[in-house]
Amino acid sequence: MDLNELLHQHQASVMRAGMAGDDDARDNHFAKVAEYAERVRQLRELRQMPDTKAPLATPDTIIYGTYAGDPAPAPAEKAVDSWEGEGGALDPTEAPLPDGVAVKLVREYHVGPYVYTDLGLALAEHMRQLSQEPDERPA
Repeated sequence: MDLNELLHQHQASVMRAGMAGDDDARDNHFAKVAEYAERVRQLRELRQMPDTKAPLATPDTIIYGTYAGDPAPAPAEKAVDSWEGEGGALDPTEAPLPDGVAVKLVREYHVGPYVYTDLGLALAEHMRQLSQEPDERPA
């Protein structure tokens, strides 16, 4: 297996563990996760160039991502801020509108051929259409 296949299998095992119905199945999947992580680490060590400096500290086992039950990582404000100058802004600035111009977004509900802005009316029309005979319903 090459590195990409190992990483794929690792991620698939993480997802299977998250969806496992019982503790035994989850433990089996996490054992595979640890095995794939170890194989990734070994492959990386094997492929490391001789003239490349080794990292200062290498963990015994590489584990990627977070798993079910792990607390969410703390927000990385600095990482998000670093995107701002690279065209990856999270909150794009909106062009200012001239005085006298306003924006209003209107939500529309389409029920058959009819358009409503009120959800209650749209649901009532939907129920009315469902109560009709199939040959009487609008297209």
